Amino acid sequence: MAIVRHPKPEGRMPNRPKGGLSRCVFGFCVDVRMQFRQFGLRISAFFRPSAFGFRILLLLIVPNLCWSQSPPASQDPMMQLMLSQPKIDVDSAVVPVSSFDPPIIRPGEEATFRVTLNALETAIDWPDKIPAPETLSCRAGARGQILSMSGPLLIPRTTFNYRVKAAATGEFTIPEFNVAVNGKSIRIPATQLQVATAVPPGIAPAQQLLFELPTNGLFVGQTIRARVVLPGSPGGMIQSLGQVQINGRGFVVDQSSAHARIEAIPIGSSRRTVSAFVYEMLLTPIATGKMSLFAQGYAVGNRVIGGIIISGPAGPGGGQPQYTLVDSDPVILEVRPLPRGSELPGFTGAVGVYSVDPPELSTNVVTVGEPVKLKVKVRGEGNLARLVPPQPPQMSNWQIFADATENTPSQIIQAQGFVTFGYTLIPLTDKDKATPAIPFSAFSPDHGAYDDLTIPSIPITITPGNVTAADLRTVLQAAQLDAELEKDPVLSGLAVAPGLAGGMVPVQQRGWFPLLHVVPASALIGLWVWDRRRRFMETHPELVLRRRALRALRRERRCLERAARARDSAAFAAGAVKAMQLAVAPYYPAEPKALVGADVLMMLSDQEQAGSPGRTVREIFSRTDAARFAAGSTSTNELLRLKPEVEGVLDRLETRLCG
Repeated sequence: MAIVRHPKPEGRMPNRPKGGLSRCVFGFCVDVRMQFRQFGLRISAFFRPSAFGFRILLLLIVPNLCWSQSPPASQDPMMQLMLSQPKIDVDSAVVPVSSFDPPIIRPGEEATFRVTLNALETAIDWPDKIPAPETLSCRAGARGQILSMSGPLLIPRTTFNYRVKAAATGEFTIPEFNVAVNGKSIRIPATQLQVATAVPPGIAPAQQLLFELPTNGLFVGQTIRARVVLPGSPGGMIQSLGQVQINGRGFVVDQSSAHARIEAIPIGSSRRTVSAFVYEMLLTPIATGKMSLFAQGYAVGNRVIGGIIISGPAGPGGGQPQYTLVDSDPVILEVRPLPRGSELPGFTGAVGVYSVDPPELSTNVVTVGEPVKLKVKVRGEGNLARLVPPQPPQMSNWQIFADATENTPSQIIQAQGFVTFGYTLIPLTDKDKATPAIPFSAFSPDHGAYDDLTIPSIPITITPGNVTAADLRTVLQAAQLDAELEKDPVLSGLAVAPGLAGGMVPVQQRGWFPLLHVVPASALIGLWVWDRRRRFMETHPELVLRRRALRALRRERRCLERAARARDSAAFAAGAVKAMQLAVAPYYPAEPKALVGADVLMMLSDQEQAGSPGRTVREIFSRTDAARFAAGSTSTNELLRLKPEVEGVLDRLETRLCG
């Protein structure tokens, strides 16, 4: 290794300070300067281009450095989208705006009472009923929320519509009322509606949507095309329509098939042709019975009310776009269930008028085990994009697989008017001369019955090929096993009538829910009382013995009563002795059978021992002992006359146990 000698630094060194601390700091700075200069000279010598080692080291290190650099972590696209969205303004003061559209109507005509608040719909606690006068018919209409851009913020606009109508002329006022917004009370201002026989020419009628259905009688699962129309003004101004939705229950709307256009339509009794904004979508009922539907949406554009043009996106006034929530009259739809018991094979829920084109094979000559593609086009007027292909049949000579559904957008499928089903067929023998038919059917609302749309067979030539008998046997066995496997679970069909349901009210809001909180508290209290009683009985075992003796005494007294009614003197005497022994046993550390008459007398007072109770006890025990142990026979028949005295003694002993 070559030793590189570095020249000494030229120039005079500055004079060193004479102080101790200053001299140390000066020396440290000079040493650091010399070390940096020597390090720089070594680096320049090492990276000299003429050195061979430098080139080798460069070839080894630079690629590794390039490859080791990891790409910067990319941010989640959804997070980027959320961060790029403008902020929603929820801090500004809520300013309610109420108005009638139009402000003047004739008797019997409808006007729209509209209230708009610059707040989110979820933050508004709107009342179920507004304080409208009784002479003014008021019906709740649409409600919705839209976000409009205002500078860097999104301003929420929540609107509540009501349809009002008056039968007589006059001025009607909806008084002011309060609603809660974000927990604060907001006052809705009072609004006046004038009903007169003559309306000024500058007042336009109420702005409403037209909700059109091709028919009001449908079958469940039948798809129809619903039209929501926003007529333009007589002057030719057309407003666009946004956030269109259909309100009601028991149906689904395919928003992916929605499209809008502008067309000329006749309107009114005069059938005057005006330009209108038309919004179409597919609607499918999923429940039976009568259902009420109405459409709503936001009209965006110019609006003339009372001779004043409200500016829109292209209005003469400029400014921000005007979003007006409009709705339609309700439409009653009668939905009938599909007939049961007459379904044809291959029914997958298709309801509509459909037809099947002749199927197409990729080739008509195949060998055993070679797959062939089958495609068939289904045309119709229903929701083709949601049409479920029929399941292929399970056969021993064929293996048939349904291809994955195509990813064509719903709008394109509806525009082209057909949907394509694909199948892969594999022949397992060379005996068949045609492909198997695939059962398929659909319910036709026009005929009121099921149509057979079975995919027909196609002639095909199958050659043996190079498949051996062993291979064919294995494939056949596998096909047989697949046929024997349990079918995948599928959803059942639509119910003819709604079943039993507990309602849509949450459990927490039901009346009996607070009582559930009493159950665990009662269980804890009961457990505490039981444990306290158990501990008390452990410290007072005499109470346990007395209660046990009391139960045995009462049971024995019932037996004594039965013996007395049966005039069984022996059983009566034995029962009386046993009852007395049980009554006094808790007071002696002995078994009841070991007690004698003297033990029973000890439980009586001195006066009772000398009186009738004492004599009864002595006679009962003496007669019983004599009957059991005497050499001669002793009769106990006379003891039945002592039944009242025996009951008196037992009552005294039972009272002593209860005390």
